[in-house]
Amino acid sequence: MPDTSAPTVFANTVLVSWEAGQVPTLQTIGVPDQPRKKRAHCKSRRGCLACKRRRVKCDERLPCSSCVKRNIQCVQPLHQRDISPAISATRAGIEIDPNPQISLLHLELFNHWDKETRSTLTFPQVWTVVTQRAFHEDFIMSAILSVAGMHLASLCPQSSKYSHAAMQLMAKTIRLFRQNLSRPFTKDHCEALMGTALLINYMSWVDLGFLDGGTTSGSDSLNLVQDQLFFLSSGILQVWFQAMPIFIDEGSVFTQIVYQNPRLDIEDALVRIGEDPARFVEPFMTIWDDPHYQTLSCKVTERVDSGATFYAWRLLLGLQSELTCRNSLPPASASTSQGHGEKQKLRSLRDTVTRITTKDVSASHLDTSVAPSSQSDRSAFERVIRCMSPLLCCASLNSTADSAAHASTKALEANIEQLFYGFPILCCGPFAKLIATGDSRALVFLFHFYHAARRLLAPKRCWWASLRSFVMEELILKELDCRGLDVSLHMEQYTEPRDSSQKLYSCLSGCH
Repeated sequence: MPDTSAPTVFANTVLVSWEAGQVPTLQTIGVPDQPRKKRAHCKSRRGCLACKRRRVKCDERLPCSSCVKRNIQCVQPLHQRDISPAISATRAGIEIDPNPQISLLHLELFNHWDKETRSTLTFPQVWTVVTQRAFHEDFIMSAILSVAGMHLASLCPQSSKYSHAAMQLMAKTIRLFRQNLSRPFTKDHCEALMGTALLINYMSWVDLGFLDGGTTSGSDSLNLVQDQLFFLSSGILQVWFQAMPIFIDEGSVFTQIVYQNPRLDIEDALVRIGEDPARFVEPFMTIWDDPHYQTLSCKVTERVDSGATFYAWRLLLGLQSELTCRNSLPPASASTSQGHGEKQKLRSLRDTVTRITTKDVSASHLDTSVAPSSQSDRSAFERVIRCMSPLLCCASLNSTADSAAHASTKALEANIEQLFYGFPILCCGPFAKLIATGDSRALVFLFHFYHAARRLLAPKRCWWASLRSFVMEELILKELDCRGLDVSLHMEQYTEPRDSSQKLYSCLSGCH
């Protein structure tokens, strides 16, 4: 008997007859066929609207072959998207934000920072490191974007979006910067803080928001108490004093800053041609002692909190009294054979900074709001004048029609730019309070300071100082005119009778 348990199949099967009297049987030739299966296919779920409407399979091309053949428009569904990445991410347990926040404006600002802005800033050796830190710290990224926005605003004044974004980012930077000061000071964190502090100083140069709504506090008098350029310096100095020992111990690009002393470089260049870099000190001190100039802006009613700025001033004086500036540190181009000496001098600087900050900790808890004596005010004023007198000498050379004079100041361009940039940081303590109270003697100096900046700083490269120098020179002159005070120093204003400009140019050319 044939096996009837086998599945009944008819493909390749024939009927075979036996001999007479036997029943014919079914026999299969070859391999028995398996049951037929439906051919696998992929169901179209992303077909075009025309194929869906006709209920035909769409090959999901764009345009699909069916629409091309029928010569009709191939329209894709609005909700269509590639879901495979989302499926893969879901299976991997990754949460996908359905509305990621990507600011195209911020991308534009960062691109401008990288391509244009950072090359215009002083201390070029630190900005590569600072930029890398920005990918890990929100406060420094905000600072970078703010400065880039200010730069773009100066290039595109017709568009308000850059200035608006820059101001918002500046407020965010200062808020986050203050919050992060309480974190432990590691090398990476200190580099981020120090880089942000330097950028905040650039922001303060650009920011003229204190002039919005008028320059006064209820009158036509110029009120500088809200000008943050001279009142954020205390924070920058305190960060520097706390971070520098860590930079020296662990090695940081920021230690290269201590090798730079632009004021001494300018003074040396002036002395080599027989110029006195301090020749503007005496005329300003004559104004200081003149009773006619010992007036304040009586309309300034805001309380000036001088505790932090006087603490920073004491730190600065302590450092200046213990260091011999030029001889205490090696030049930046010192040979590798002097490597041990460089390290020893850096360690000496570290110990000095640590000693100063430790010594002054107890003093920081004292009542620093007590007004200093008139003699200490005079001494502080003279220190500031001595610091800036070399720049006024350069401005006197640059104001002549002699092309050699312009070339001479061009050779000192980097030092001049750095000294202008850092000047407000040195103006903590008594001089900052003179500015806040509208002291006429401080205003006379600021007039000449901004006048020199306008003459010496290239507007395109030093975009951060261009607008402020022009605006503040005009406003301060107007204020002093209203007080009946002359800005003249009773000397040949920014002129040089001798042919020293040619000597300076030749001397500098020989140095390079």
